Amino acid sequence: MRKFKHINASTLEEAVSALKEYGEAAKVIAGGTDLVGQMKDEILPQYPEVIVNLKTIPGLDYIKEDDNALKIGAMTRLEDIAKD
Repeated sequence: MRKFKHINASTLEEAVSALKEYGEAAKVIAGGTDLVGQMKDEILPQYPEVIVNLKTIPGLDYIKEDDNALKIGAMTRLEDIAKD
């Protein structure tokens, strides 16, 4: 794999700021299986210069009912959904 900058975002604001700053040169990673595989195989149209990690942002893994709607956070694992 080629070199890239890795940012462990601690807030959504930090992640959004990094994505705005680096534009199309940045990619988001949350679990990484697909993106890392694509980077290793070098099959992306544009290899990322920056990876912004969302797993380091607390509070994005939730399942809750709110106003008669089920809300599932972006970092909720499938195994957590199956439990509830």
